[in-house]
Amino acid sequence: MKQFTEEEIHTVCGIIEVNCFEVGHNESRARALYPSAFLLAHDCRPNTTHTDHPVTHELHIRATTPIAKGETITLTYAYTLQGTLKRREHLQEGKFFWCCCQRCTDPTEFGTYSSALACPKCTKGIIIATEPLNQTADWKCRDCSYVVSAKSMSILVDRIFDELEATDVNSIENLEEFLEKYRNVLHPNHYLSISAKYSLCQLYGKFEGYLIRDLSAKELKTKETYCRDVLRVVDHLEPGMSRLRGVIMYELHAPLMIQATRQYENKEINAEELRKRLMEVYHLLKDSEAILVIEPEGSQEQTMAWAAKFALQRLKKSLMKINK
Repeated sequence: MKQFTEEEIHTVCGIIEVNCFEVGHNESRARALYPSAFLLAHDCRPNTTHTDHPVTHELHIRATTPIAKGETITLTYAYTLQGTLKRREHLQEGKFFWCCCQRCTDPTEFGTYSSALACPKCTKGIIIATEPLNQTADWKCRDCSYVVSAKSMSILVDRIFDELEATDVNSIENLEEFLEKYRNVLHPNHYLSISAKYSLCQLYGKFEGYLIRDLSAKELKTKETYCRDVLRVVDHLEPGMSRLRGVIMYELHAPLMIQATRQYENKEINAEELRKRLMEVYHLLKDSEAILVIEPEGSQEQTMAWAAKFALQRLKKSLMKINK
């Protein structure tokens, strides 16, 4: 490659590394550079999401929340369900900048406490960053002022992350054991706990022995709880018409509908309470379909959107019978 200088090659490699988008689905993946999309600013709570066409790889960028005139249009180069230390480290290593967005500046990450630990000293307090934009600053308990160094925090979280990565993601039992093991170590909203809960949201109801109609009342409640836990965090970190919200809302509708139906059949709730609960299911399905229907053709998310549409049709008939 003598027609290009070392400096030119280095420049092109830098552009590819910093400005390219990963495109493709399943096993056919590539990195592509788009003439306009790379101009969008990064934010750890973006106001857009993007997908690429499965055949042409044309990039579609859409707003997830209303964007006012003059407001910056943003996307994210980081995984939103990750803590500030790791997000900023990833962005510095891969995109060569230290993020200073509103989320990275807030030690509570918009009140989600996605990076927080439970205090081992007072057992009631929460350990958060003292200086979120300083990777080496101490972390401190808000109640008793117990201090943890950034290095110790990083070592601990890396060890727990490695353990989660080694866990069979298709095993409900193993993921439940992980959550129980670190229940008094991680904040309930810590991104590693939320990651395990997100996997469980999708496992309960899908695997042999845990199919949705076979779940016990306790298991249905567990699925509902995990879905609500994840959705509560995602509502702050990926608000609006985000893909992740669409998926979680679809997962949440099933346990709610089955619990309500069973309790009504067992005369534990009356028709009015049944209608109230099914209306929540209705809104979850409606929002989920609206979000996921514009996902790429053939994707799991679009398949989920069609399932939500058919479930909505059946639910409307049930509501009409109740209202008579």
